[in-house]
Amino acid sequence: MAETNETEVSSSPIENPLAEPIDKPTPKPDGRHEVQDEVPFNAVARSQPDRVARALELARVCARIADDNRAKDVLLLDLRKATPLVDFFVIATASTRRQSNAIASEIDQEMKSIKEFKLGLEGSEEGRWVLVDYGDFVVHLFSGDARQYYALEEVWGDAPRLDWKDPERAPAAST
Repeated sequence: MAETNETEVSSSPIENPLAEPIDKPTPKPDGRHEVQDEVPFNAVARSQPDRVARALELARVCARIADDNRAKDVLLLDLRKATPLVDFFVIATASTRRQSNAIASEIDQEMKSIKEFKLGLEGSEEGRWVLVDYGDFVVHLFSGDARQYYALEEVWGDAPRLDWKDPERAPAAST
């Protein structure tokens, strides 16, 4: 006579009467989904009112340093309404690994001289994409092919582009 297994496993899913039903987001007619949570536009409450203005001015300094060191296509993006993680991106293209490292080094020296210290530096060994993180703003130095591949200005295409050039330093128009 065959023994029966008293602990047979049921093939039906186990239901938890205490669990709340999970509602799947329903796509809108245009293919978008409902927002799950409200997105705060600032990562933290601003304890210092001039913090954003300072971050913007420092990002402009970094953009000018990149430009002074012959970086190409220097952009300054305002991400405050796009993400709570960072306020500004500086994006630039360097021709060589040596150039990107020199730009990153000069930016770091200038920021240290005004008591602004980086939180992190990534990619300086490879030189395709050097990232210098200052918390409220991040500097991205790309090689030409890496910039096309990652296309940050397209990823953050809704972010406004800000003017970083100093009008007093602009070259005179040729006649």
